[in-house]
Amino acid sequence: MRIPKRNYTIATKLKVLALLETSTDQQVSDMLSIPRRTIRTWVNQKRDILAYNGNKKRMKVDPGGRPEEFPDPEGLVDYINQMRAQERALTTSHIINWIKRHQAAWLRSYIARKKPGYQGLLRLLQRFCHRHGFTRQRPGKQKHKQSVLIEVRDDFAAEFHRQYHGFGPDCVYNVDETGFYYDMPPKYIWSARGGDAKISTGEKHSMRMTAVLTVRSNGDKLPILFIIRGTPGGRIETSELPTYPSGHFYAVQGKAWMDNTVWKSYLRDLLHRSLVEPSVILLDNFESHVSDASYRIVEEELGSFLCAIPPNATSICQPLDVGVMAPFKRYLRDEWLTEEMIDGEDGDDFDTPTAAEKRKAMVKRAIAAWDRVTATEIRNSFVKALPSIEE
Repeated sequence: MRIPKRNYTIATKLKVLALLETSTDQQVSDMLSIPRRTIRTWVNQKRDILAYNGNKKRMKVDPGGRPEEFPDPEGLVDYINQMRAQERALTTSHIINWIKRHQAAWLRSYIARKKPGYQGLLRLLQRFCHRHGFTRQRPGKQKHKQSVLIEVRDDFAAEFHRQYHGFGPDCVYNVDETGFYYDMPPKYIWSARGGDAKISTGEKHSMRMTAVLTVRSNGDKLPILFIIRGTPGGRIETSELPTYPSGHFYAVQGKAWMDNTVWKSYLRDLLHRSLVEPSVILLDNFESHVSDASYRIVEEELGSFLCAIPPNATSICQPLDVGVMAPFKRYLRDEWLTEEMIDGEDGDDFDTPTAAEKRKAMVKRAIAAWDRVTATEIRNSFVKALPSIEE
């Protein structure tokens, strides 16, 4: 019968090496009941064993498991530590930007063989950070009961089909806004395990922009209205907007949010041009959307009908939220991964592009992502959000 192989901890190996300073290997073998052959092997590994500074309960000096997939782990760990030493808000997007700059060929190869590329890369980096002693935190969210939302959706869908049954798929619109960032929003940052999470001033927010998306239930997409943070009538509006891609619409607002002024402009300048006959405009209960002025413009100037979605039910009743926003955001991330790096003035790892360069890159990224949203995705979103009685 074969004798089972014995395993020894690093602590035991260190003890043996210490005893060998004053005893022979045979004496140590007799004292601890460890074969002389094993002790001689440890003597040959003495330098590595003495240099080990990890958990002494481990059996091996070299960790097992998969080999490191990322080509430059030391460089990335050094970058992460330097960022945190400067109290910078280190998000996964910063790590990806570092990879795009220093390991672009590896990144392209990784994305090409992984589907979906972004999610695979995200998981790889999360494992990498945990493996090298970094942790992350993120807030939790509370949700409504799904059974209640389904009941609200079914009641709303039945009333919608009853009231607007005469409108064809090319006459039912859904519009909604979504914010997006130049980098991933820093809801959590990477930091050394046990260290603090302080960040320096100016590192709390990535540049934000709002995209107003509009779809028809037949699968058509309307141009995007971009709401950009700035002073109306200021330099951005007069100098930058004319350089942005044509075919879409742009507005400047103090906080890059939708307000009454921007909403009126959207109705009159963008939506009105797309209406060929009386239509139904489906939207949420945002204040600007359901104001008296909004109803008046839609009914009197556009000759159409405004239909508000029940409060707190957009996640299940609004087509854009049900089946379009998720792929759009996914395509945004994919475009961000593959776009060329924009270097700042210094061109180093800790430098950032100018605000004007960021704004233009965000616009181009969103347009490319919007182009990837398919008519099938849009039609399916209307079917899910507004199921008919017959179905």
